[in-house]
Amino acid sequence: MNIALILGMLLVYTAAQCLLIRKACSPKKSYLAEKILCSLLFVAVAAVSARVGSRPEAFVHLAPAFGCCVVGDVLLAIYNRRRRLPWFVAGGVCFLAGHGLFVWGLCRLQPVSWPVPVAAVAGALGVLALSRLPGMRFGRLLPMAAIYASFVSAFLGKGFQLALGLGQPWCFLVLAGAALFWVSDLLILFLYFYRTSHPAVHAANLATYYYGMFLLGLSLGF
Repeated sequence: MNIALILGMLLVYTAAQCLLIRKACSPKKSYLAEKILCSLLFVAVAAVSARVGSRPEAFVHLAPAFGCCVVGDVLLAIYNRRRRLPWFVAGGVCFLAGHGLFVWGLCRLQPVSWPVPVAAVAGALGVLALSRLPGMRFGRLLPMAAIYASFVSAFLGKGFQLALGLGQPWCFLVLAGAALFWVSDLLILFLYFYRTSHPAVHAANLATYYYGMFLLGLSLGF
């Protein structure tokens, strides 16, 4: 894949990221338009990468997952503005579906193996352990959080399986993207369920998520 193209996409993507994080950390927290822009940009990165790469079929396999993440982004942006629980739950369900579809799409390229179920179980148990921390308040959403963690951890496990089993450059991009996605969702626990949170947590959550998606999209170009 052309280095100039990668740098160009990264420059535009970073500019949009800076705008989003600036608005997200402002007192008004009104950033729906900026979030939609960044979400459409990672879809564009994936589409362009697949077009110039050697695996255009991979975009078809992963497009439903990218779509779920776009919808989830919009719903969580609305939640941050309105603070109504149904918006948060709907956004979480969309992201859960996105994680599942990422695993499903990648399993069409390589059959599932042991890292996926092991990571899924570890993710669910990790949330149950975090729920015992002083200041962590899951309430009735704890079962959903555990299920969600199992899905995003399964995605990370699939990235590890690809890197371990195939060892191609695009596999390591998937692993890096899934790892950033996992870190982003870990930060979400402290952003939405912890007693207090610093604005830096929100900035880190957005940065790790969107750059994770950038790497996932970029992986289609190799």
